[in-house]
Amino acid sequence: MDIRHKMQLIKLIVLDVDGVMTDGTVLYTADGTECKGFNTQDGFGITMAQHAGIRFGALTGRVSKAVERRVNDLNFDFYQCGHLYKVVHLQAMIHDAGLQPQNVLYMGDDIVDLACAPYVGVFAAPANAQFKVRQQAGWVASSNGGGGAVREMINKVLQSQNKIEAIEQHFLSQKA
Repeated sequence: MDIRHKMQLIKLIVLDVDGVMTDGTVLYTADGTECKGFNTQDGFGITMAQHAGIRFGALTGRVSKAVERRVNDLNFDFYQCGHLYKVVHLQAMIHDAGLQPQNVLYMGDDIVDLACAPYVGVFAAPANAQFKVRQQAGWVASSNGGGGAVREMINKVLQSQNKIEAIEQHFLSQKA
């Protein structure tokens, strides 16, 4: 089955955070507060996909108030943090969503994410993912994590599902 057909089946997108939703940089203020930068085009892509009926989850090895704020701001359906070993938590998200693995896309950038690949229909990676991850991914973005890779992937999913034009038109036609 080609990647376009696999993406037509996607109903849930699960994202790693550091290196996918961010560029992987972790900043600390003088008082120890953690700061992260998130790409707003990725965020609007998530909003577009949600409007098309796609649900979202975040699965990250770190615990971060900044990430919790971002996933809450974007109305993610699922959020699991502090899990370096992710497969069990991914499977729980799939189960809780009432879906089959072929209905799920997971995007990750490192070896711990690669462990999730056999449990989803599409395993995607940003351009700057670790070599082994890019090598084994079913789809690789031309953009880096935190630099538009999530939006690029969402656009590809929505194009595969023949929904992108209607979604874009919906947002273009909104009046003030």
